[in-house]
Amino acid sequence: MEAANQFLNDFASGITKGMHVAKLAKVVRFDPNTMAIDALPLPSEDHAMVLNVPVATVRSGDYILYYPLKAGDMVVLLFMDNDTDNILLGEDSAETERDHDVSDCVCIGGITLLKDSIPVAEKDALVVQNMGGTGKIILRQDGKIKLESPKIELVGYASYNGREIAVKGDGTSDGARIV
Repeated sequence: MEAANQFLNDFASGITKGMHVAKLAKVVRFDPNTMAIDALPLPSEDHAMVLNVPVATVRSGDYILYYPLKAGDMVVLLFMDNDTDNILLGEDSAETERDHDVSDCVCIGGITLLKDSIPVAEKDALVVQNMGGTGKIILRQDGKIKLESPKIELVGYASYNGREIAVKGDGTSDGARIV
């Protein structure tokens, strides 16, 4: 019976040997123009990098949530079920029968290590902030929005309660004051 179990284990290992599903990785290089990274999968015992991996972002129609990645950031490499070459070019076809291949992965980033803590301004709100906490946009459940920064730069028309506002000292506003 033990020989049969060993055979089944060896057989299963042989089938899954070249199959990839997901791996944690470190960013080596990020290209914001192509939204692609070069990554070092972890653990990195073989030091083989995966190159030109598309970065998945939150996107819907004309809207995108962009965040820059940098060398050393932790990400997840997700290996797709099929060849993605044509699909990522906008076509609905696969050229090969590749399954879970290293060349068919996307980057989901960034992941926080368990040993690190994130100083999020409010735990029960949607928060966009820098790690230092000096710049924040907080959207609370009740609809209130808090914008906090040492310097806020308004570009273009700005209004408050239907009145145009301008930078303190700007004589072009309709009388609204910023103090």
